[in-house]
Amino acid sequence: MTARTLLAAFIVFVAASSAKADYEHEFAFKPDHPAGSVAVAGDFNNWSTDATPMQRGDDGIWRRKISLPEGVQHYKFVVDGGQWMPDPNGDKTLEADDNHGGKNSGVFIGPDGRNLPPAEPESINLQAVAHDPNDSRDRDVVTPGTVLLTLRAQANDLTGANVLVESNGTSLSQPMYRVDSKYGFDRYGAMVQTSGGGAVCYSFDLVDGAKHAKFPAEAITCDMEPSFETPDWAKRAVWYQIFPERFRNGDPANDPNDHDYEHVVKWTGDWWKTQAGEAAGPENFYKGLGNVWKRRYGGDVQGLIQALPYLKKLGVSAIYLNPMFEADSMHKYDTTDYRHIDDNFGFKGDIAQLHGETEDPATWQWTKTDKLFLDFVARAHAQGFKVILDGVFNHVGRSNWAFQDVLKNGRQSKYAGWFDVRDWNPPIKYIAWDKGADPSSDGALPVFKKDPQLGLVHGPREHIMAITRRWLAPDGDASKGVDGFRLDVPGDIPHPFWIDWRKLVKSTKPDAYISGEIWTWAQPWLHGDQFDAVMNYRWADAAQKFFVNQAKALKPSEFNQYLSEIAYNYPFQVSLAQMNLFDSHDTDRFASMFVNPDLEYDAANRIQDNGPNYKPDKPTPQMYERMRQAVACQMGFVGAPMIYYGDEAGMWSPDDPSNRQPFVWPEMKFDDPKVKFDPVQFAFYQRAIAARRQIEPLELGFFHAIDVEDAKGVYAFERDVDDQHAYVVINRSDREQTIKLKSAEKDGTKLINWLDPSQCDVVNADGGNARPTLKARGDKGFTVTGGGYSLSLKPFGSAILSKP
Repeated sequence: MTARTLLAAFIVFVAASSAKADYEHEFAFKPDHPAGSVAVAGDFNNWSTDATPMQRGDDGIWRRKISLPEGVQHYKFVVDGGQWMPDPNGDKTLEADDNHGGKNSGVFIGPDGRNLPPAEPESINLQAVAHDPNDSRDRDVVTPGTVLLTLRAQANDLTGANVLVESNGTSLSQPMYRVDSKYGFDRYGAMVQTSGGGAVCYSFDLVDGAKHAKFPAEAITCDMEPSFETPDWAKRAVWYQIFPERFRNGDPANDPNDHDYEHVVKWTGDWWKTQAGEAAGPENFYKGLGNVWKRRYGGDVQGLIQALPYLKKLGVSAIYLNPMFEADSMHKYDTTDYRHIDDNFGFKGDIAQLHGETEDPATWQWTKTDKLFLDFVARAHAQGFKVILDGVFNHVGRSNWAFQDVLKNGRQSKYAGWFDVRDWNPPIKYIAWDKGADPSSDGALPVFKKDPQLGLVHGPREHIMAITRRWLAPDGDASKGVDGFRLDVPGDIPHPFWIDWRKLVKSTKPDAYISGEIWTWAQPWLHGDQFDAVMNYRWADAAQKFFVNQAKALKPSEFNQYLSEIAYNYPFQVSLAQMNLFDSHDTDRFASMFVNPDLEYDAANRIQDNGPNYKPDKPTPQMYERMRQAVACQMGFVGAPMIYYGDEAGMWSPDDPSNRQPFVWPEMKFDDPKVKFDPVQFAFYQRAIAARRQIEPLELGFFHAIDVEDAKGVYAFERDVDDQHAYVVINRSDREQTIKLKSAEKDGTKLINWLDPSQCDVVNADGGNARPTLKARGDKGFTVTGGGYSLSLKPFGSAILSKP
């Protein structure tokens, strides 16, 4: 493809084979002291300290050329593997907080429209117009027959644009919407649906007042088959994340025994007070004897089975389980045995009854607990749920059977090559995830050894592949297995492993879902050859900045910029399947963020170390109301909403370990009278989830803002699927606002605010796999008049509207 050139664009354009248009940029850095190594880490490589090494020149300057997507890329230089340095020659206006008290440097990549001459009325600057059909950001076939098209024009140069499509002998013109505006450019987009298969031809009608221009001169042909797809069910999912040990104790007989490292306590005890059998005094809560780290509450698979009716009543459709495999800890990220579900989740002691298992899958057996878990999966499937497991495949626990053999037999162990041992002299020193880059003899989480060509060395690689088959298709039957995996710290394993692993997953269960724990932008994993999606912490960060923060709150226009990037920086089939979370087992709870505004996301929130001033107080009623406003936006935005267990019940807390408190079941009375199930919170979640599930544009639709008013604190956006439309309206201010909105509906059309109990009722369904639905009241709603409608929203109010 020929390079595009625009004014003030001094960077060479590269046509990447991944159908992602990048620009070549050279980083340069001269340390102020001798350095043995320098690497550049940033958004583009998941902030890896060694993925992008630089080369030292004779002039003492370290350099590295790499291809980067357009926009602002943040980065730092990593000296000698551990010293993080900003770029002294970087553009100070592009710097961003690094969440550690310093700054990340920023570099602007790609054409800079801010240097173009001012746009003129009734005149279209065609030299500034760009559409690259080889770039998935400009043309993305989302599903067979559906294509997302965008083009770029000089800012404020167009008053509108249309897509002109020729398909199967028919012509259509579809309006485009401005979806982004930055760096001197506007981006317009539309999602086009065609009937039948095969190819279509398209071009663009550019409009500036009475002036029209066709672009390009010759129509472009597009094959309407996607290069890859993500599971349809994942786009329609509402996720519920469960931390098993703290969710529900269905069988006390399998509770852990008392040891020096674990102690069973009362489910309803006061979290912040000494429990029976614990050492007294606040000095023993986090530190000292560390009471809180030893607590066990007995959550199990039996509890998961008992909870299915509750989850169905809530309306969620997909369950993400934190680790379930055999492990010593309560969190289970220190896997002892991937082959089996932890016996404290089922039938205590059943793993010890097995004999003769090796790394050979032919020797593997099913315990009673394993069978109970598969029974849970079957029951969940029968009730319309999907279930995915946490795949912790980068590291294991010291008690892992293969690592124990290494500790026992040293170099002679048949598993010696599985782990990254650096010193075989007793006690051996190895790389452990909890100890960082330095070898240790006491690391709790030894990592599997990496291979640049395979990702993991042969032994653990084949073991993880076999484990994946075992749980996706037990005894070869994919209908009985889990529906995918959420992957823990996948950025620590080189890409070749995930490329091959995806092939195994999709060949075993074609509609299985793969999501990775990537906190930054994740483009390297999301081109269709590795993951379907990630845990969308970019959404969580934006939501905190807009809904939670006070002094540092985003304006509606700034929030819209964040959401546009989140929706369109990935292939749209990826964006639709993202796990859109507010919080997780790794953060403070969303409700508590409102008590502690203006912090960086997931920063200064652990009372025991980085957040001594963090307030663990219960949120006020107004804070919960503001949280519900955020939930309305979450249910309406692009991507699959995810709920961390208990958020819908009003739970609040600082970060780990307090974000893992036992669930507040409605029938339980807790020692702390403030801790109880919140029926108002639950009812709102139930209503918002029902709206999400029954309004198709909220699940699959094109996204664009329709009202952005910084002065009033108002933000509204629209989701569209063909001729179906839905509208999400937010009043972020503390004053009632009357909002006038344009509508794509015909005059006389009635719209319902599905979040307003006076306009519709929640109808609970019994039996089968049905979920709650919403039924409009015949005499309520808004009528479209003159191409629009008006509605009033109370302070911190929200609305989700569509035709009944």
